[in-house]
Amino acid sequence: MSAPTDKWSSDGAGEHYAGPRFASRAAAERDPRTVDQLLERHGVRGPILDAPCGTGRLTGWLVRHGVPVTALDVSASMLAAAPRLDNARFVRGRVDALPFPDRAFDVVVSCRFLHHLHEREALAAALAELIRVSDRLVVASFWDAASLPQWRVRTGLKRAEGPRGRRAISRDALCRLVEESGARVLEFRTGLRFFSQQTFFAAERAR
Repeated sequence: MSAPTDKWSSDGAGEHYAGPRFASRAAAERDPRTVDQLLERHGVRGPILDAPCGTGRLTGWLVRHGVPVTALDVSASMLAAAPRLDNARFVRGRVDALPFPDRAFDVVVSCRFLHHLHEREALAAALAELIRVSDRLVVASFWDAASLPQWRVRTGLKRAEGPRGRRAISRDALCRLVEESGARVLEFRTGLRFFSQQTFFAAERAR
């Protein structure tokens, strides 16, 4: 998978993401609150997978739903910085090769990961794995190509991140990839449509 795993696995990466990366309360709570809104709308009926979990920023919110939570990440540095939580277990592994059987979780959550995947094949493989281990619902985030920041990049008003930078995708293209993996997008949710490139979607696996 073409994701910059070296950035997350380097010495001090866990401390950085657990500390200054989301130091302000607004930054720390923005993603968890959006995920919570989607889970409240679509319900939680069984165990949850948080993949990749990073330093457990979302995991601490997910355990509040009262079901077992499995948190997975490829980085030992990230996992070492994650808090120990009741009703949560932390596992080392890759999103594109999840070490779980089909339909192992009622809900699968994946935050701030998909936009690191550059090739369509890598993105499709990650989505297929997330959907494979879900029995019902996938909640994940991506960068929306229709957002204002991405329009500024395309028009040259904003500098692109380069060949190893994060990538945006259109909502239509994302929906097609999700459908190819046997699910359908139920809804999108973002802080401010067109202005926020970080966008979440909820997808339901076909029965």
